[in-house]
Amino acid sequence: MPPFWPFKRAKKNSMELDEEAPEAIVYRKDQEVHSEKHAQSVERNEEAYKDALALFGGGDTTVTASRNIADQYDGVTDTAASTTTTEWVHHTDGYHYQKNADGTFQPTPHVKQSDGSYVPYS
Repeated sequence: MPPFWPFKRAKKNSMELDEEAPEAIVYRKDQEVHSEKHAQSVERNEEAYKDALALFGGGDTTVTASRNIADQYDGVTDTAASTTTTEWVHHTDGYHYQKNADGTFQPTPHVKQSDGSYVPYS
């Protein structure tokens, strides 16, 4: 005899809904779908965009096109970093460490040569 089951089994009621399938969306090759959809959208409110630009953009409400900075690149990297002098700190472990502008140090230890130059310890 099977063990006693305290719960009643639910009767399976097959409820089928008689709904039609949604209509298929058809796109044409030369049809501008996005411009038609967004032309009357709230997102196109230029005054709200300028207000948000002024709030988050530092107060300037002028809208300008972005420009590609890579077109203006002439091959020169950071000239300010190359003209600054490097500060070396002699540590109690006998090595010299390069100090960054923000006060942190480079992790590589260096050895000072007799001519005053520094080479990484290897």
